Amino acid sequence: MALSEENGVYLNYLYETDHNGVGYHPIHRFYTKDFLSFEDKGEVLPFAEDSEIQDLAVGTGSFIRDEQGNYHCFYTGHNDYYDTYGLDKECVLHATSKDNKSFTKDYDNIIHAPKGYSTNDFRDPQVYKTDDGYLMLVGARKEKENESAIVYYESQDLENWTFKGDFYTSRNLYFMECPDVFQMGDKYYLVFSWNNVVYYRVSDNFFGPWEKEEIDTFDGDGFYAAKTCEYKGKRYLIGFLDRKKREKDSLKYTWAGSVLVYELRQLSDGRLGVCMPDQYNEYFTKELLNASSEDNALDLGKVPETCHLSFDLDMEEAGRMDLVFSNPESGEEYKLSIDNQDDNISFNAFPNNQPIRLESGTKYHIDVVVEKDIVVIYADGIKALSNRIYAAVGADWEIELTDALAENVMIYGK
Repeated sequence: MALSEENGVYLNYLYETDHNGVGYHPIHRFYTKDFLSFEDKGEVLPFAEDSEIQDLAVGTGSFIRDEQGNYHCFYTGHNDYYDTYGLDKECVLHATSKDNKSFTKDYDNIIHAPKGYSTNDFRDPQVYKTDDGYLMLVGARKEKENESAIVYYESQDLENWTFKGDFYTSRNLYFMECPDVFQMGDKYYLVFSWNNVVYYRVSDNFFGPWEKEEIDTFDGDGFYAAKTCEYKGKRYLIGFLDRKKREKDSLKYTWAGSVLVYELRQLSDGRLGVCMPDQYNEYFTKELLNASSEDNALDLGKVPETCHLSFDLDMEEAGRMDLVFSNPESGEEYKLSIDNQDDNISFNAFPNNQPIRLESGTKYHIDVVVEKDIVVIYADGIKALSNRIYAAVGADWEIELTDALAENVMIYGK
């Protein structure tokens, strides 16, 4: 739920704990000027204390500033006791503020799911300023059609909303969470999430029709609930990297985790790529290693807990690069791989992968950013794969190559 202004970005998020009570998920906030350091601003919007109120739990939404300088938060009101109190399980709620710090909720203008749409799955409002007023996207589900939908509303004043119909529908996914649409160059892009994966669609027009790319994802199964914002001429994709159950590399991801920021780039063919934000190059400036692979392996030793590894990779048709983590304390060994034969980036502790098409005989620039147990690999501004790799902390790192060459291997620290 990012709100960007001239000198910084407010990152509003659902505050998750491992000990949720009857009410849960207040909205908290970070503030950043550069996506390198983040200031904790604390709670912005609380959940209700009364189980008979719609937002006993708070779900995600969006923030916008109107032309008079007032701030508006549109968010999901979720109530697990809806059967008991005759409430819809999910609705869209509105709160306002003059200072962007203290928000007042408006319970008199709740937006309920339209007729024919599920009241159990109606969430994640995203609001935009248009030439004619305002537009709101909401994730929804059509009850009879067994179809997920993103619906839209229009308003002149951010208070009175008119339902306009379906913006985009899909029979392949149960639901499309966190919808967001934006323009880059001469294309429009629609981003949404489901089942721990972030997807996108592309169109020549704001209202579609929306086309599905052959590879319609950015990352694997750990990066989720991403929305975008524009800041200082660049578009960023901001979501969270999940935690692992019991902090075990071999177990599944569980909900909630750490903020993760990608810079979006429009590729020459209109596809959307993700890359390491440019400002990371300004953060990691201390050269710690400069090498190239002369054979099939390159020992990197114990890399710092916070660092930037980069290299140029050239692979044959069946080429493969393995970044191997061998932890002497736990005895674990895992691999983060780019496989040109299988056309993917993968991590093998608990299978996680991102499809990618790389041409043999072409040199690709690879970045790996490490922050303790968070390891993100970026492939030439095309795709990325983020993972929590607990065994990587304190491990011996090695690059292993099969029908591939790694050149200009650099490690930078702070």
